[in-house]
Amino acid sequence: MKLIFLFLVGIILYSCNQDGSQEKDKYVADSTKVTNSTTTLKDTSNSEQLADSLPTGAYQGIFPCTSCKGLQQTVIFYSDKTYQEEQIMLEKNNSPKKGAGVWDLNNDKIELKRNNKVGIVLLKRNDSLFFTSINGVTVKDPFKYILTKKNLADSNAEWNKKRAEGIDFIAMGTKPFWNIEIKNQRFILFKLAEWKKPLIVAPENSIINNDSTIYRLKKDTTRWSITIFPQICSDGMNDTLYRYKVNVHYKGFIYKGCGVMLSKKKRVIKLSKLHSVHKVNQH
Repeated sequence: MKLIFLFLVGIILYSCNQDGSQEKDKYVADSTKVTNSTTTLKDTSNSEQLADSLPTGAYQGIFPCTSCKGLQQTVIFYSDKTYQEEQIMLEKNNSPKKGAGVWDLNNDKIELKRNNKVGIVLLKRNDSLFFTSINGVTVKDPFKYILTKKNLADSNAEWNKKRAEGIDFIAMGTKPFWNIEIKNQRFILFKLAEWKKPLIVAPENSIINNDSTIYRLKKDTTRWSITIFPQICSDGMNDTLYRYKVNVHYKGFIYKGCGVMLSKKKRVIKLSKLHSVHKVNQH
C-alpha cells in the first residue's frame, strides 16, 4: 500500500482534495467521457525493433485515485523529441494540470524529462505504454498505469474543406448533435441537429482568461455564450482525441463537445492565443 501511495504521489500533479465550482445550468450532454482499454504486458530480454519502440502521437489512460473516479493522464509525443502532458480528475470541475518536457529512448525505455531530470520511465509494447518507474520508484503493478494509443483529430477531408472555406475553428457535440463554426471575428455559426437553419451571429466581444476564451453573443433578445478550453477532449464515440473542449451556454442549457483549430496562421482570431504549441524551454 505504501508503494502504491508513492506511485500516486509521483503521478498526481495536483491535489485530489481540490473541488471545483458547480454549474447551475442543466447539463444536456457531456461529450468528454473517456474509455480506456487494457493490454497484456509482454516484457522480454529481446529488444523490440527501434521503430516499434518510438512513441508517436497521443496516448491516454486512467489511473487509480483515492478521492475521485480516476486520474485521466494524456501524453502527446512530437517528432522533435518534446512532449506535452495533461492530467485531470474525472467527474470533478478541476482545471487540468499541464506539463511539457523532452523525451528520449534509453535501452528500450522511454524517459520523460523536465529540466534535464528523468521523472517517468515507460515501456512501449505495441500501442501501449507501461509505467515502469516514477521519480525513481519502481512500479510493481504496471497494469494499473497504462497509456494506450489514441488518434488526434487534427485533420480530415471534411475539415480540410472547411479550412479552404476560411473557417478557423470548428466544434461539435452529441446528445443532441450540434456544431459550431468560427470564421475569424466575422461570424459564429451554431446549429442543433433538429434546427432547419443555423444561428449565425457576429461576436459582440470575447474574454480571454488564463484557461479559456469566452465569446459573449446575442441574437434578437437571446444572450448566449461559447467557452473554449485548451484541454484534451473526447467525443465518447471512438478513440479520437481533440485539443479543445467546448461548452455552449444557450437558453439555460449547456451543450458540451470538442473542437479543432483549423487555422494555422498566428493570431488570426483571439482564440489562437490558446492554440497549443509543443516547443518547450528545456532549461
